[in-house]
Amino acid sequence: MSALARTLPASRLNDPIQGVRRFNRFYTRQIGVLQEHLLHSQFSLTEVRVLYELAHRASVTAVELCQELGLDRGYLSRMLQNFERQGWIKTTPSPADRRRIFLSLSRIRVEKSLFLSTADPARKLRPC
Repeated sequence: MSALARTLPASRLNDPIQGVRRFNRFYTRQIGVLQEHLLHSQFSLTEVRVLYELAHRASVTAVELCQELGLDRGYLSRMLQNFERQGWIKTTPSPADRRRIFLSLSRIRVEKSLFLSTADPARKLRPC
Protein backbone atom coordinates (compact mmCIF):
# COMPACT_ATOMS: atom_id res chain seq x y z
CA MET A 1 0.00 0.00 0.00
CA SER A 2 1.40 3.42 -0.95
CA ALA A 3 2.01 6.18 1.57
CA LEU A 4 -0.73 8.20 -0.09
CA ALA A 5 -3.24 5.37 0.27
CA ARG A 6 -2.42 5.12 3.98
CA THR A 7 -2.97 8.84 4.59
CA LEU A 8 -6.18 9.45 2.61
CA PRO A 9 -9.58 7.88 3.17
CA ALA A 10 -10.70 5.55 0.36
CA SER A 11 -13.40 7.99 -0.75
CA ARG A 12 -10.78 10.70 -1.44
CA LEU A 13 -8.41 8.38 -3.32
CA ASN A 14 -10.94 7.96 -6.15
CA ASP A 15 -12.08 11.61 -6.21
CA PRO A 16 -11.02 13.11 -9.59
CA ILE A 17 -10.47 16.56 -8.07
CA GLN A 18 -8.17 15.10 -5.44
CA GLY A 19 -6.39 13.22 -8.22
CA VAL A 20 -5.71 16.47 -10.09
CA ARG A 21 -4.50 18.13 -6.90
CA ARG A 22 -2.18 15.19 -6.15
CA PHE A 23 -0.82 15.39 -9.69
CA ASN A 24 -0.28 19.16 -9.45
CA ARG A 25 1.56 18.85 -6.15
CA PHE A 26 3.72 16.02 -7.50
CA TYR A 27 4.47 17.76 -10.80
CA THR A 28 5.34 21.15 -9.27
CA ARG A 29 7.82 19.39 -6.97
CA GLN A 30 9.30 17.47 -9.92
CA ILE A 31 9.85 20.49 -12.17
CA GLY A 32 11.05 22.63 -9.27
CA VAL A 33 8.80 25.67 -9.74
CA LEU A 34 8.31 25.97 -6.01
CA GLN A 35 12.03 26.26 -5.43
CA GLU A 36 13.47 29.69 -4.90
CA HIS A 37 15.26 29.83 -8.27
CA LEU A 38 14.30 28.43 -11.64
CA LEU A 39 16.54 25.67 -12.99
CA HIS A 40 19.21 26.50 -10.39
CA SER A 41 19.78 29.94 -11.95
CA GLN A 42 19.94 33.24 -10.14
CA PHE A 43 16.36 34.03 -11.23
CA SER A 44 12.98 33.15 -9.75
CA LEU A 45 10.18 31.98 -12.03
CA THR A 46 8.59 35.45 -11.94
CA GLU A 47 11.89 37.15 -12.74
CA VAL A 48 12.40 34.85 -15.72
CA ARG A 49 8.90 35.65 -16.94
CA VAL A 50 9.54 39.41 -16.70
CA LEU A 51 12.89 39.04 -18.51
CA TYR A 52 11.16 36.93 -21.16
CA GLU A 53 8.58 39.66 -21.73
CA LEU A 54 11.29 42.31 -21.98
CA ALA A 55 13.30 40.18 -24.41
CA HIS A 56 10.34 39.62 -26.72
CA ARG A 57 8.56 42.97 -26.66
CA ALA A 58 9.40 46.52 -27.58
CA SER A 59 8.19 49.60 -25.74
CA VAL A 60 6.71 47.90 -22.70
CA THR A 61 6.02 49.77 -19.46
CA ALA A 62 5.92 48.57 -15.87
CA VAL A 63 2.19 49.30 -15.75
CA GLU A 64 1.61 47.02 -18.75
CA LEU A 65 3.71 44.24 -17.19
CA CYS A 66 1.75 44.51 -13.93
CA GLN A 67 -1.56 44.25 -15.73
CA GLU A 68 -0.63 41.48 -18.14
CA LEU A 69 1.30 39.29 -15.69
CA GLY A 70 -0.95 39.98 -12.70
CA LEU A 71 1.93 41.22 -10.54
CA ASP A 72 1.82 43.53 -7.56
CA ARG A 73 3.15 47.00 -8.47
CA GLY A 74 5.47 47.15 -5.46
CA TYR A 75 6.88 43.68 -6.14
CA LEU A 76 7.52 44.47 -9.81
CA SER A 77 9.02 47.84 -8.92
CA ARG A 78 11.55 46.23 -6.54
CA MET A 79 12.35 43.58 -9.13
CA LEU A 80 12.93 46.17 -11.85
CA GLN A 81 15.09 48.32 -9.56
CA ASN A 82 17.22 45.26 -8.83
CA PHE A 83 17.50 44.46 -12.55
CA GLU A 84 18.50 48.07 -13.25
CA ARG A 85 21.16 48.05 -10.49
CA GLN A 86 22.62 44.88 -11.98
CA GLY A 87 22.60 46.37 -15.47
CA TRP A 88 20.06 43.93 -16.90
CA ILE A 89 17.55 46.56 -18.00
CA LYS A 90 17.48 50.17 -19.07
CA THR A 91 14.71 52.72 -18.91
CA THR A 92 13.85 55.21 -21.63
CA PRO A 93 11.32 58.03 -21.26
CA SER A 94 8.64 58.13 -23.95
CA PRO A 95 9.22 61.00 -26.41
CA ALA A 96 5.46 61.67 -26.44
CA ASP A 97 4.94 61.60 -22.65
CA ARG A 98 8.00 61.85 -20.39
CA ARG A 99 5.98 60.38 -17.50
CA ARG A 100 5.75 57.09 -19.40
CA ILE A 101 8.91 54.97 -19.08
CA PHE A 102 9.75 52.18 -21.52
CA LEU A 103 11.70 49.16 -20.28
CA SER A 104 14.14 47.09 -22.28
CA LEU A 105 17.01 44.68 -21.79
CA SER A 106 20.45 46.26 -21.78
CA ARG A 107 24.08 45.13 -22.00
CA ILE A 108 23.17 41.59 -22.84
CA ARG A 109 22.97 39.36 -25.87
CA VAL A 110 19.78 37.35 -26.04
CA GLU A 111 19.89 34.11 -28.02
CA LYS A 112 16.72 33.00 -29.79
CA SER A 113 16.41 29.94 -27.58
CA LEU A 114 16.83 31.91 -24.35
CA PHE A 115 13.85 30.57 -22.43
CA LEU A 116 13.11 27.52 -24.53
CA SER A 117 16.27 25.63 -23.64
CA THR A 118 16.31 22.94 -20.99
CA ALA A 119 19.66 24.30 -19.86
CA ASP A 120 20.02 27.11 -17.34
CA PRO A 121 18.39 30.17 -18.99
CA ALA A 122 20.68 32.54 -17.08
CA ARG A 123 23.69 31.16 -18.96
CA LYS A 124 22.21 32.41 -22.20
CA LEU A 125 22.29 36.01 -20.94
CA ARG A 126 25.78 37.36 -21.36
CA PRO A 127 27.12 40.89 -20.88
CA CYS A 128 28.08 42.45 -24.19
